[in-house]
Amino acid sequence: MTKKSDHPFKNHRMPFSMRLFFFSTTFLFKVLGVISPKLAGKLALRLFMTPTRFKTPRKEQALRESSKLTFITVRDRKISVRSWGEDDAPIVLLSHGWGGRCTQFHAFIKPLVDAGYRVVGFDVPGHGDSEGKRTNMMDVALVISEVYKAVNSHKKNQEDEPFEAIIGHSFGTGTVLLGIDRLNVNAKKVILVSSFPSVIWITNLFGEVFELRKSTLDAMRHVAREKFTDTYGISWTWDDISPLQTIKSVKGDLLLIHDEKDHEVPYEQGKLLHDATPHAQTMITSGFGHRKILMNKKVVEAVVKFILK
Repeated sequence: MTKKSDHPFKNHRMPFSMRLFFFSTTFLFKVLGVISPKLAGKLALRLFMTPTRFKTPRKEQALRESSKLTFITVRDRKISVRSWGEDDAPIVLLSHGWGGRCTQFHAFIKPLVDAGYRVVGFDVPGHGDSEGKRTNMMDVALVISEVYKAVNSHKKNQEDEPFEAIIGHSFGTGTVLLGIDRLNVNAKKVILVSSFPSVIWITNLFGEVFELRKSTLDAMRHVAREKFTDTYGISWTWDDISPLQTIKSVKGDLLLIHDEKDHEVPYEQGKLLHDATPHAQTMITSGFGHRKILMNKKVVEAVVKFILK
């Protein structure tokens, strides 16, 4: 069971203003859910897709300053793309989690550059230095696809060269897999850290936080399917876009990493993905949780070794 204090939507020590926001929003959903579940569902979807921006910590500032910063435009929003290493080196792409930024992978960047790779990271819409207020998995999968095209743009009349590897964390694992499954993103190796197996499970967690009625949660899911089928022109169901399904499209080598003490995406959830991909390499850690796992030296070494082999 996910600890409430470590919940994906309540995973930071919140000031009084945030506690007040959660209290008032929960109360609003309770009232609106009785009057109009559909309207409550629309409001819930809007909130579900709205991340909180956090300041970049000091430990990531040097990496920001040493990166090559460019912007690409995806659906009328400027998306921040940072890179480290030689331009002609094989590329390792970084896909960060909800509420994060590409420099969260700071422990990986220097070892990968030292190993001869060009490391490319982007900030998800509504995160870091990218524009936007709201986003979703399909939105980010499209960004990954556009980054993939951008790094291959110098080639003429040739097939796009696969990423040497993609490293995804948390929400970023689902977007990577969706890009591979639906948008022809190609990578020789895929590393998924702290991955969740089901989008339904994520929406259920969201419903728990705001104590949504079942009718409100059902309406939220229905509104999303209507809205994003039109927006992206892709027919989909919640199961279609879940990692348990999209991971089947991974053709390259696969490494799954999860911590036994992860309270945001419990190990029991990550194990469902492990069990569904017996061909994948796995690494289980203990005591690093959902975020500190990205700073663990043994995890970094294992990932670099996996990419090099």
